[in-house]
Amino acid sequence: MTPFFKLGVGFLSLMLGLGYLYRPDLIERMNAVLREYLLNDAYIALERRKWGFFFLLFLYMGWAALPR
Repeated sequence: MTPFFKLGVGFLSLMLGLGYLYRPDLIERMNAVLREYLLNDAYIALERRKWGFFFLLFLYMGWAALPR
């Protein structure tokens, strides 16, 4: 992982943590939206092959980026 990616994930985690402390209503609303549209069981069951190939692509990209 690149340092910029780690910084980005750290910054996102910081914003999420501050959101939990100061605006929990926004975090709960974001969670409800994600659960309804992205993590919907019916959607995942119908689109499981697409999601599977998507995650396998990340594995391949990581494997291809390893130094030989």
